[in-house]
Amino acid sequence: MDPLLEFCEQNLAQGSQLVLEDEEITGQVDIQTYSCMSECTLCAQKNFAFFEGTRLAADSPEELKQKITQAIKSWQEEYS
Repeated sequence: MDPLLEFCEQNLAQGSQLVLEDEEITGQVDIQTYSCMSECTLCAQKNFAFFEGTRLAADSPEELKQKITQAIKSWQEEYS
């Protein structure tokens, strides 16, 4: 079972889509997108995603990719 990575579609349109274009990430997680995640203030200010229920936020899509990659590594160390 892969960890769950969740995105707001509005935030994806603001740049977080870059994460979904990274096959190294998408090959290791289950992805769920929502039309809205009720995180509107955060969504307007930062790129964000939820990894296994934990909110990850970053100032850029590249930084978000790094945070997600680290979260995946930590999850794999704990559960593999």
